[in-house]
Amino acid sequence: MRLPLNFHLVSFVFFATLCSYNFHYLLGTAFRDQKISLQIFYNRFSAVLVLLAGVTGAILLFFDAHIDPVNAAFAFLLTFIYSVPLLPFKAVAFTRRAGLVKTILLAFTWMFVTAYLPLAQYGLQFTTAGLLIMAKRFLFMLMLCILFDNRDVNVDKIRGLSSLATHLSPASLKWLIYSIFILLFALNFSLGQYGISSRQVMALQLAAFVNLVIYFYSLKKQSYFFYYFVVDGSMVLMTVLTTVASI
Repeated sequence: MRLPLNFHLVSFVFFATLCSYNFHYLLGTAFRDQKISLQIFYNRFSAVLVLLAGVTGAILLFFDAHIDPVNAAFAFLLTFIYSVPLLPFKAVAFTRRAGLVKTILLAFTWMFVTAYLPLAQYGLQFTTAGLLIMAKRFLFMLMLCILFDNRDVNVDKIRGLSSLATHLSPASLKWLIYSIFILLFALNFSLGQYGISSRQVMALQLAAFVNLVIYFYSLKKQSYFFYYFVVDGSMVLMTVLTTVASI
């Protein structure tokens, strides 16, 4: 949208992500052990250090990032809700069966942090272009979330957790991916009608197409390298493509 980038906001998101990922990881460990004890933190001291570094960085950068405190609180609430099914408490056991909500919640959280927050700083989050950008970002992230759900389907079933992939058959999941891609392609194309340059639209379409190609590769058994560097890397690829398109 030809708007200046707030590097303090980007840095805040970076540290907040370190915080949320390691928080989720430590809770997942507690869930597997069916208890929370200090021994868990001793055994995973590096994760605790990164968690503390994330918390510290996010706090130090919060004010310079000029984020509405309500928006920040909502983002942290979304992150916490996503981790609730990992808590080893009977009172929240029902959340482990909310597979559809889990997948949509994660995609929505990524959209909120990486699209809504930057747009909100310019008051553009509820404009037509802003809504389209948030919608296409949600669909882009939903495709990635489904890929990870599909990878973890067997492990999730063993742990009693549910996701979109545990609820749908492989055939239904395939048609859902196709439907998301078609809608994402249409949204990217429509952005050209609201001030987004044709080069940016092409960059977004290329990123969406790469996501679809990655999905086909994910249908075969892949290593952790594939998911953490290729699947997650497609988010970095979108950044590179849109940056180059803006030059």
